[in-house]
Amino acid sequence: GCGLLGSSLLRKISKKKLVIKIFIYEKSKSNITQIKKLKLKAIIINKLEDAVIKSDLIILCTPMSSYKNIILKMNKFLKPTQVITDVGSSKIETIKVIKKFLNKKIFWTSSHPIAGSEVSGPRYGKHDLFEDKWCVLIKDKNTNENHISILKKFWKKIGSKVVEMSAEKHDKAFS
Repeated sequence: GCGLLGSSLLRKISKKKLVIKIFIYEKSKSNITQIKKLKLKAIIINKLEDAVIKSDLIILCTPMSSYKNIILKMNKFLKPTQVITDVGSSKIETIKVIKKFLNKKIFWTSSHPIAGSEVSGPRYGKHDLFEDKWCVLIKDKNTNENHISILKKFWKKIGSKVVEMSAEKHDKAFS
């Protein structure tokens, strides 16, 4: 998705030239129109599997209510080497969905950048939205340490300060 958080990530990743290509899978026609008008540097993909197959890092910037459907669509295209994260604000319930529906050979490390605003949509995205903001990485006994390391570096390059905690501690602190 490419709303406020997704478009802010897109802007920062593009500005810092952190990747060669950025793929966006966005279902909202309104958001797609805005992305094109804003000339955001990304390739809009019509089929989710095309974005999944071509990506090393997958960041879900969608409502958490859509995770189950997205996971089910992605499962057969995912590889264990891909780093998967999200920007959702609630973790205990999200992790239950991930554990229940994600292919067991795949790792997902949840992120929660403590950033945002009262507005939504791509036009409100800002390249500095994550600057000096905290990003919580959720760590449990099944965490892939290599993926944690990659995500720490990623969020720091985006400008965030990174902390690790359990889903329970996260939700107690942020609910």
